[in-house]
Amino acid sequence: MREKQKPAKGFLFAGINVAIKRNGKNDLGLILSETEASAAAVFTANLFQAAPVLISRSRVRSGKARAILVNSGNANCGTGSDGLKAALKTGAALAKHLRIREWSVLLASTGVIGEPLPFQKIINGIPRLVSCASTQGFEDFETAIMTTDTKKKISCRAVKMAGKEVRILGLAKGAGMIQPQMATMLAFVLTDARVKSHALARLLKESVDTSFNRITVDGDTSTNDTLFALANGASRVSLAPGKPGWMNFSKAIKEVCLELAGMIAADGEGASRWFYVQARGAKTRADAEKIARRIANSPLVKTAISAADPNWGRIIAAAGISGAKFNVQKTSLYLISADGRRRLEILKRGARSLKYRGRARENTAARLLSESGFRILFDAGQGQGDFEMLTCDFTQEYVKLNAEYRS
Repeated sequence: MREKQKPAKGFLFAGINVAIKRNGKNDLGLILSETEASAAAVFTANLFQAAPVLISRSRVRSGKARAILVNSGNANCGTGSDGLKAALKTGAALAKHLRIREWSVLLASTGVIGEPLPFQKIINGIPRLVSCASTQGFEDFETAIMTTDTKKKISCRAVKMAGKEVRILGLAKGAGMIQPQMATMLAFVLTDARVKSHALARLLKESVDTSFNRITVDGDTSTNDTLFALANGASRVSLAPGKPGWMNFSKAIKEVCLELAGMIAADGEGASRWFYVQARGAKTRADAEKIARRIANSPLVKTAISAADPNWGRIIAAAGISGAKFNVQKTSLYLISADGRRRLEILKRGARSLKYRGRARENTAARLLSESGFRILFDAGQGQGDFEMLTCDFTQEYVKLNAEYRS
């Protein structure tokens, strides 16, 4: 069941402005668990990793955490030992103020790469940040982690178990530099269930594989991608794999991750619509993934979609250079409407389908492409391999946003 205004119990949130950003918007956020929580995380696969990623990767191995300190407006990446020292100072200042252990503070940053972190602004803002923390402060936190995002990304669930309720709250940011390989994306999944850290970590990895790892905006993987999960047990409901309630709980966690991932793709920088790309009939799942990712990331496909132009030649050209092996003469291509009621066969046995002839069919395809949620389905006709991506179009606004990002 989806709950919009019921955050997980035992968590406090805050978001304030400490002038890291030039626009005066919130840029420092806090998540605080009232008790020690089980912790798990998944991080970026980019070899250039931000200082907070390196620190949090080490700390989360303990399987425990109390707080997450997040700043936007500065990625603290490409900053060398000075960046590590700066990040450590901010975490130490929060730990001292809260009177908790330093290693129990996890860190995340997002923003411009290569600029020194203004750590003193963060340190000076910590007393005010903590004083603002409340159970309903998650929307302030959400605004504090946003960069080029135009919409908040919040997802909640409540699961009933033996007369008790377990709550899950998901928060995320991301609109550009998005192709998580966990893997600029940050996400936080918080639950008041009591779950051991190793089980939480396994569930988080499963959830990522079917959600965040299947979206792309521009094919670039951020240096700062981080997904944290905390489970503090405030509901007094213990859950474990194979035990009663685990299936419903894991389903809800995966739904939250999938919903957040969808929000990120839909809010792609400058995007006018979002859509699915599915590759099926490949020899292997890996081949299907290659095809789907190549189509979903093709600038030529994405710009055609922005104009609702059914230029399907760009789609098959992208599939053909994906690196997957298939027999062209066995391939098919379909466009499927968002509601699934309209299905246009574009390509059959490697050539234009006899069912896709004339201006009327082109116009039908254009109308289908003009609405979010449609599906491009490429069938390799070779086997059982299947993979689906969620992506968005490219518009002139994407170029403008990224050309002016540091301005």
